[in-house]
Amino acid sequence: MTAVSLGSSPARRDLLTKRIRLLVAATITYNIIEAIVAITAGVLASPTALIGLGLNSVIEVSSAASRGLAVLRSRARCT
Repeated sequence: MTAVSLGSSPARRDLLTKRIRLLVAATITYNIIEAIVAITAGVLASPTALIGLGLNSVIEVSSAASRGLAVLRSRARCT
């Protein structure tokens, strides 16, 4: 009988870590651009909804950054 490993191989973990980094970086980049555009448009046109959308993007950036850091820290503990 063969043993079944529930953990992933180191190569698979490395691949997934790289993908997570790319997704987090893409999310942060998109949300920063969205925040700048929305806040600028909100200030120029003065609708509160646009400023709110920009502030929401700032919150999403902090969320993505904290999630990315948590994944990287857990990865550091695994090695």
